[in-house]
Amino acid sequence: MRRKKSATDRGQEEREFQRHLLRVQELTENAVVQTEKVDLKVQRLRVLLHAAVSRGVQPFDFEQAKRKLPEIDLGSDATPLPVPKWEEYAPKPVSLIRRLLPFPSRRQPSLAEAEEAFAKALERYRSEEAARERRVEERRREYETTRAAELEMLRRHNAEIDHFRERVFAGDRQGVSEYYARVFEPIVDRGFPTGRRFAYVPESKLLLIEWQVPKADIVPREKEFRYNKATDSVGVHKWRSIAEVRAIYRDVLAQLALRAAFVAFGSDPASLVETLVFNGVVPDDGAARSGVQPATGTADASGTCLISMSISRRHFARLNLTNIDDAVETIRKHCGGVISAYPDEYAGVTPVLPYELADPTLTPPPPTRAPNLWTAPIEDVNRLMERLLERMGYTVAQLESSGEYLASRTTSSGEERTVVHVRRATGMLDVSQVRALQSAVRHERANAGILLTTNGLHPQAFEYAHGRPLRLYDAHAVRALCHKHDLPVRIEPADAPGPSAVAGASTTTSAVER
Repeated sequence: MRRKKSATDRGQEEREFQRHLLRVQELTENAVVQTEKVDLKVQRLRVLLHAAVSRGVQPFDFEQAKRKLPEIDLGSDATPLPVPKWEEYAPKPVSLIRRLLPFPSRRQPSLAEAEEAFAKALERYRSEEAARERRVEERRREYETTRAAELEMLRRHNAEIDHFRERVFAGDRQGVSEYYARVFEPIVDRGFPTGRRFAYVPESKLLLIEWQVPKADIVPREKEFRYNKATDSVGVHKWRSIAEVRAIYRDVLAQLALRAAFVAFGSDPASLVETLVFNGVVPDDGAARSGVQPATGTADASGTCLISMSISRRHFARLNLTNIDDAVETIRKHCGGVISAYPDEYAGVTPVLPYELADPTLTPPPPTRAPNLWTAPIEDVNRLMERLLERMGYTVAQLESSGEYLASRTTSSGEERTVVHVRRATGMLDVSQVRALQSAVRHERANAGILLTTNGLHPQAFEYAHGRPLRLYDAHAVRALCHKHDLPVRIEPADAPGPSAVAGASTTTSAVER
């Protein structure tokens, strides 16, 4: 016969049951919290561009970057003594009532007595003010003596800022590159790599930004958490599909590119940049740790390019960044950009312009070792470009016109035919030359076209190349290509010390040699 449970046993079971209910409730709430966390993380990834636009952007404040001279504590001596005023000592007119009083009662100081008192006050003032000025001067000398090293360092720093500003407004290649490194330095996203490099090309008024983008694991795979009764624990109830992760990741890449363009154009202090190139590079583990050097903006940004775009200031101004529903489509349609179809698998794309071809630290070779493409006979220039194409792996055939070639090489996908135009110009090359290249590509039924020039390229030239199989190389890129393939060349005006002299070159098209 089964023994009846005592009241104590029933109470113990009730308490255990209540504890179990509390635990289930706690774990259920914990599952909700974890789901909300991953939802919030995804929401933050979706508003990277909107957050930047809402904050706005301003040019770098050079004055704010200066250090202020520490003020001397002069105490009461900081304020000059008040100067005595004659009105305070001049005799006052006798009123009618005082005139009716007995003579002693209405007596006032005479004019002579007032002048004497005023003179004494002035003498006392001069003496005390001179003593104050001596004390101030003594304190200043003592201050400068004891803090001379600190003051000299501060003055040197402020002088460097002034010199930096002059270089930026002059369109100096390295100065503007460093300027944008400082502008972008505060932009740090939690959990994202911080490596980025900046290269300014004054010949084309082009800024190239190479940005280390996060890996695909920045997008949480977990979509929903729930309490599992069988295991009495919280676990993932629903996972994001690969397609959803890929779509979110591509959107993040597109937002990073648009945000970079927004900041770059918005912080431009003097219309220095007319074309922006953005390369989003996913770093390997070593590059991700290297980060960025704030002073120069350089980083060991090795890795795979997942997004590359080129956009002009004119086209970017037409975009309404507050009302962009699909950043990926905006990049593709309006920014001449390409995004990897499988960025989560790190399938790379070819950058519009690799960083190495815009590197501002590239120095020209000594004049004795390198011909100057600006002054050498045009036949020599064409021969040098033929050698460059051959070292790039092409077989070169001359077309009808001078400076025009049909280059071919064998790739993994078959034979690749490329039309190459070499143009020596004394000013920015305009869009007509790019149109001519595209026409030649169609006429020769080639796969692509390459334009090599000894000066800059107009922003509309880059715009026309969007979506077309055209590669445009301005003077700096040509020099970098030659350097890469061990062909030392210089591209310098005959009356200038170096390529930086074209920083302020006119945007109008000048004569073109072939």
